[in-house]
Amino acid sequence: MDLKNGFGGFGTFGGFGGNDSSGGFGSAKDMAEKFKRGNGKMTKGKKILLIVIVALVLLVLFAGRILNFVMDIWQVNEVGSGYTDIFWKNFFCRLAVSASGFLIVFIAATINLFVLRRLAFIKHTNVSFLEKKWPYFLFALVFSVVFGGIMGENAYVELLTALNYTDFNTVDPLFGRDIGYYVFIRPFFNTIVTSLKSVFLLQAILVAVVYVAVFMMSGIRNVKEMVITQRGALTHVLANVLLYYITMIFSYRLAAEGLMYGKFGGNGDIVGAGFIETNIWLKYYQFAPYIILAAVLFAVFFLWRKKYKASIGFVAAVPVIYLAVLLVSVLTQQFVVAPDERNHQTPYIKHNMEATQNAFGLNDIREVQFDFNKQLTNDVIRENKDELLNTRVIDFGASLTAYNQLQYLRKYYTFNDIDVVPYNIDGNLTGVFMSARELNKENLEESARSYTNEKFRYTHGFGVAASPFNQITEDGQPAFVIKDIPPKSTNGMPEITQPRIYYGESTNDYVIVGSNNKELDYSEGYQDIEYTYDGDSGVQMSFFKKLLFSIYYGDYKMFFSGNIDNSSKILINRNISERVKMVAPFFKYEGDPCIVVDDDGKIKWVVDGYTYSDQYPYSQSFNGVNYIRNSVKAIVDAYTGDVKFYIIDPDDPIVNTYKKIYPSLFADEPIPEAIKNHLTVPEGLFTLQSKVYQRYHLDDAGQFYDQSDVWRVSTEKYQNNEVTVTPYFNMFTIEGETEPELVLTIPYVLGDKYNMVGILMLRSSPEHYGEMVLYRIPKSNTVYGPMQIENKIDNDPDISREMTLWGQGGSTVIRGNLLVIPFENSIFYVEPVYITSQNNASLPEVKRIIVAYKDAVAMAPTLEEALSEVLKTSDGLNPSHLTQTTEPTQPNGEDVTPPAQNNAPDPSKAAEEIQKVLDAYDAFKSSSGKNDWNKMGQDLDELDKAINGLR
Repeated sequence: MDLKNGFGGFGTFGGFGGNDSSGGFGSAKDMAEKFKRGNGKMTKGKKILLIVIVALVLLVLFAGRILNFVMDIWQVNEVGSGYTDIFWKNFFCRLAVSASGFLIVFIAATINLFVLRRLAFIKHTNVSFLEKKWPYFLFALVFSVVFGGIMGENAYVELLTALNYTDFNTVDPLFGRDIGYYVFIRPFFNTIVTSLKSVFLLQAILVAVVYVAVFMMSGIRNVKEMVITQRGALTHVLANVLLYYITMIFSYRLAAEGLMYGKFGGNGDIVGAGFIETNIWLKYYQFAPYIILAAVLFAVFFLWRKKYKASIGFVAAVPVIYLAVLLVSVLTQQFVVAPDERNHQTPYIKHNMEATQNAFGLNDIREVQFDFNKQLTNDVIRENKDELLNTRVIDFGASLTAYNQLQYLRKYYTFNDIDVVPYNIDGNLTGVFMSARELNKENLEESARSYTNEKFRYTHGFGVAASPFNQITEDGQPAFVIKDIPPKSTNGMPEITQPRIYYGESTNDYVIVGSNNKELDYSEGYQDIEYTYDGDSGVQMSFFKKLLFSIYYGDYKMFFSGNIDNSSKILINRNISERVKMVAPFFKYEGDPCIVVDDDGKIKWVVDGYTYSDQYPYSQSFNGVNYIRNSVKAIVDAYTGDVKFYIIDPDDPIVNTYKKIYPSLFADEPIPEAIKNHLTVPEGLFTLQSKVYQRYHLDDAGQFYDQSDVWRVSTEKYQNNEVTVTPYFNMFTIEGETEPELVLTIPYVLGDKYNMVGILMLRSSPEHYGEMVLYRIPKSNTVYGPMQIENKIDNDPDISREMTLWGQGGSTVIRGNLLVIPFENSIFYVEPVYITSQNNASLPEVKRIIVAYKDAVAMAPTLEEALSEVLKTSDGLNPSHLTQTTEPTQPNGEDVTPPAQNNAPDPSKAAEEIQKVLDAYDAFKSSSGKNDWNKMGQDLDELDKAINGLR
């Protein structure tokens, strides 16, 4: 191949290569000659063509960003047209911050680059390209665009909060400034100063490196020679260093405030400014601006006098002084603080304790002291029987399995998780397990997973299932009070008026409604009931929107589908968590939204929103947060997708600041009464608070330093593993109240011990929402912790025997969560026992309820029976009070004394009872070998009766 004359015949067809320049473009030299002769002038047509080409190139380059921008607008508007104000305010603020950052950096970068061009590249290189101006403009432009974009992304929210800040009405202990300054204003100042410092430092380094590289390439390899001969370059470098120092003058105030976010203490694990920080570093940061200012002035003066060594000396003095202060602080820590650290640091530890308690809402906990010397009486049991029997007796995991087997009804439905919601069941307030029956297309048969089915026909879930957490059926299953399709409500539960769930917890795809295809609503017998969505949500389709959505989702079938017309709508953002984030991304959200059927029969999702900060001075940080409040509840309609944000903590300064920034975000009216009574406190926040409280329950800084009274969230045995107790809901009457309420509970033990020291509760009732109560156990009392009770259960011979028999019969025995139940200055422990088969179709069944009280442990088929047995065993109380029977009395009111009985065992009777046990056991083994689960359950009951008869 003749490379010189082009690739084959290409020159013949178009003149692209070779020496033939009669056609095509020809050589660069020929083109230059043509341009000089006037043939290269840009005509009007060519200009238009060039503009069109450039526009098309830019469109291709930025098409993705433009599409995302348009889709963001549509998506926010689809959630609620009132929320577009938030989008535009954020957009223009981000744009303004980015433009400001771009302008500042562009000016600084351009000046530096053109000084470099004059002093380095033109004088010391022969590269003609570097003599042109446009490369420097281009580099400055790219550098500034990148920096401006980063700055706008990070600083626009800080600017908005700084301009609309709210006082905390609490001051820091070091400077006496309101906490609002540190949470809202300081972060913006810090971002600006840090950004400028970074730019000037980076420019100083790059300028110095470029000068050295250029000079070395031009033959100047000695640093001293560079300093002596290249005074202009040295002045340029020093000017950038001085700009960096000037920004440091402003940063020292921020650095002094930053001491309150450092760490001190023997282990360096306490947040705040300790003895060294307050007495040495604070003084340094207060005087450092004057040191820097003096260094800058003298350096400029000697630079102007061309005394470069003196100028460099003053610049170098700044880091030398810093190193001297660092040495003093190390020596002071070693020889002054360390020998008597407890006394030196306790005042600063106290600041940390108070700040952390305030920041995590632990400063206003009501304490109740237990008096364990009191004994339960028959009268107390009689009067509070209903409260005892209102205890939770079923677990989440087992109940979810039961829901998915007993109530899913069609394989394309699923229950994702279970929430606890307070309802009046037959007139009594009770915790109710509730779960949404959501659509799960993954469970469809492969042959049914067509595009039409997935996007047009299977569009929504249907209804909920619900069961009281204190009741089980005779088969040990949840006692449903809402069930089936269409849903049926009993026992006083609200009748569901709109059961369709288009927006859910695991509903992540988009669907198209109002199309030529009807939606599958539900199946009734062999008939499919169809439906057409008539809600307000969704984006009305048109040819243009169909095109853009097809591109955005990469779904070409949508564009070519004949089922979509102008009356169709696409439902997007159907995951409720993502839906609320689309509107208000500046909140953190509870990971587990709660499903609720309100009193009007509508299905709602409740998403708890948290305001938070990492800028609360002296507060200990947990999971990157050192201030948090549950200030917002977002309520999402499961049918329409309508989102409303409600403020539930009007005293929170952060939520009030967001209210100033986005006045259209929050609903003006309070939470509707139809749902207000069914709200609960979030488990995620309480889990964090209970973790913080392990150490921050103390008020004495000396004890805090000694760590002599550190608590630990208790452990329990769950499915044969020792695990940390997670917060759990239960019904409880708080000390001083007359009615039970739903509370979230966590038990504590002391350090590495297992004795219980306290029980922390978080209230959910509307009147006391979010209030905390600590039931503190006096140090003079020894109270069993959950793990100690688990060991007592393990060691009980009767319980062990029955569990062993169940296990030998081919069943798996699962011990559920152990609940700690405070009751009238006593504590009960309740644990359900499940049995299940060892196959995929297993259905866990509550077989027994274990109750522990003091040193007694009892197991029975029901909570009522187990309570009766344990009370009789422990205190000799009359268990009949749990079944609402009364003790017989004489006409004069005196108790009847029952006649004495002969309790001597009858040997023949004992032998008969033993034979019954053996027969029942043989029957149980036979049915288990046949995998006859119904017969196994009956035989197991007979075996249990026989064992009880032997007792």
